[in-house]
Parts: sequence; C-alpha cells; structure tokens
Amino acid sequence: MLIVAAVALAALAAVAAGCGGSKPAASASPRWVQVLTTNVSGAKPVKLNLGTHDLGQGARLSWVLSGPTTAPPVVLTFRIINQKNGVGYGSSVSPKDPGFSLDDQDAFLLMPIWKGPYYVYFSQRFPQGKGPGYDAKITVWTLK
Repeated sequence: MLIVAAVALAALAAVAAGCGGSKPAASASPRWVQVLTTNVSGAKPVKLNLGTHDLGQGARLSWVLSGPTTAPPVVLTFRIINQKNGVGYGSSVSPKDPGFSLDDQDAFLLMPIWKGPYYVYFSQRFPQGKGPGYDAKITVWTLK
C-alpha cells in the first residue's frame, strides 16, 4: 500500500512539473490588423459612416492629411459604437491640440474595447465659410 501511494505521488509530481505531457504552444501576441482605408475630401464638412466592422481588443486610426498650410479651424473625430450593446467610444482632435501631426500612425487610439461588431464613423467639421479642411487618407486598424 505504501509503494502504491509513493508511485501515485511521484506521478502527480511529474504531471504538476510538466513532465506528464507537452506544454501548450505559446499564444501569438496581439497585432494590429488593417480594417479599412479610404480618402476623405476636405472641401466641405463631412460625417462618414465607414460601415460595420468586427473589431478586436482595440481600434486605431492613422492618417495622412494635406491641404491648408495654416491650421484650419477643424475638428476631426473618430467614433465606434458596439452594434450589440450600444456602448460607444470616441475621440476628437483639432490642429491646435498638442501633439497634432499631419502624418500620424496613432492619430486616435481607442482601447480597451469589447470585441465584436462596431459601427465606425469619421468626421471633419468646421464652421460654414471657414473651410476648407484637410484632404485625408485614413486607415482604421484593430488589435487582434
């Protein structure tokens, strides 16, 4: 009986130490995956519905802006709304904000967020007669 107990304890110790089988493969680190790219005209204020997209742990918007050499009075906004529960995330920026850049890979970063389908919006607003705004090439990314 004592020998059976000793063998059982040795087997338990071996399994606990990882000797009882192969270790699971290390999971891949999350990475940014491109969701969409589009061009936006700065000729007039715009609110774009960029569609519904399956997003992971985070959302990021990058841009390359061109247009006026002096900072126009624009507000650029990135918003996402979870299609299932209605929870929304968003952020706005203007050229006068610290850190504003015409070429920015991290113009907006929204995280953490719930994984799932999201309505994705981008807008550029400015007062009537105070345009144009920026022409933009925007790319939306998700962390998966």
